[in-house]
Amino acid sequence: MGAKLTLPLLAARVTGNHLREKVRPVRVTRADETPPNVRAITPQWLTAVLCAGVPGAAVERFEVVGGSDGTSSRRALRVEYNSAGVAAKLPERLFTKSASTLGSRLFLVLGGVTETESIFYNQVRPGLDGLRSPRAFHAASDGRRFRSIVLMEDLAAVGWTFPDPMKERLSRRDVEDMIDQMAYFHASFWDSPRLRADLAKLPTTEQFQARLNDLGIERRARVGIERVRDLTPPAVYRRKAELVPAVMRSLRLNSTGTPTLLHQDVHQGNWLRDPEGRMGLYDWQCVARGEWALDLSYALSVNLPTEERRAWEQDLLDRYLWRLGEEGVPKPPTKDEALLRYRQQQFHIVMFTLLTIGAGRLQPAGMQPMDYMHRAWQRVAAFLDDHDCLDSLR
Repeated sequence: MGAKLTLPLLAARVTGNHLREKVRPVRVTRADETPPNVRAITPQWLTAVLCAGVPGAAVERFEVVGGSDGTSSRRALRVEYNSAGVAAKLPERLFTKSASTLGSRLFLVLGGVTETESIFYNQVRPGLDGLRSPRAFHAASDGRRFRSIVLMEDLAAVGWTFPDPMKERLSRRDVEDMIDQMAYFHASFWDSPRLRADLAKLPTTEQFQARLNDLGIERRARVGIERVRDLTPPAVYRRKAELVPAVMRSLRLNSTGTPTLLHQDVHQGNWLRDPEGRMGLYDWQCVARGEWALDLSYALSVNLPTEERRAWEQDLLDRYLWRLGEEGVPKPPTKDEALLRYRQQQFHIVMFTLLTIGAGRLQPAGMQPMDYMHRAWQRVAAFLDDHDCLDSLR
């Protein structure tokens, strides 16, 4: 039975699990259990996942000290240990992400998103020392009970900042930082044997999108384009019927190129600053295997005002190709090859933007602020128009 045929049954199971947890709240105590939300966490569970390598260490108490909700539920914790834990300098400020709401479970767990994020934090992040991004102490996705949790360092507690993307304008240096970070992790996994071995469970970009399509995302994107008709260049709106089919054509091309590790959601709201003000990247729940251009096209189209993108993009593309070589890629793409891929790989962000603007009742509430999404679409649509992206796929 195909995924589309089983979706109603799976959705019913997710809903049933969620309702049972509301009636009979869960409390977890063992490391092999996945808490459905922060309320299910106990000192015993924190001891099991944080203190296993320190004899005699234990968590005595903890408190929730802040948080927010969006696609995932995010909560900050302050943890207190016994003397053995204090002596070992175990982490006292932590940050959690969980798929705690019904909408987030339907979208993230059924879409396979939480599983890929767990793979990133458990198997990928430990080897990326040059990545400015939080490290996780524990990450798990329970596909049977439709739960997920990531327990990571709370960078805000040690001077990192998470600027409001609607209030902060990126400088040229900031964007070059973004380019350098993407080139670093792309180069680290450029045609890596690991993508066919221990990381083979990461989906390709095409597989990742196909999972979301099974949740009805394409219909929401078509709703989205109508909601932003007034923000869309006439030349793009006239070809609106081609946009959603172009997504999968673009991703088929992406999945057949030289594979690497992709973040896939590099909008400004997922970038942070270290204590020195340098740009770093977080929120790895869309990580996948695919060709480099998807991340770069996404980042430059959505994070820069259109006039700056037009003025800087050729230099920034040159910088990215140069950085690949500096990071050890033996034969980076030529400029002509890169320009074509750059045009062809704009459709992933087209889908992500429109599905959020056209969100329905089964998607998590408040995925992104709508003024932010409208700004993103104006920039993305201008990129489509400037680069004749639809014609690049012919």
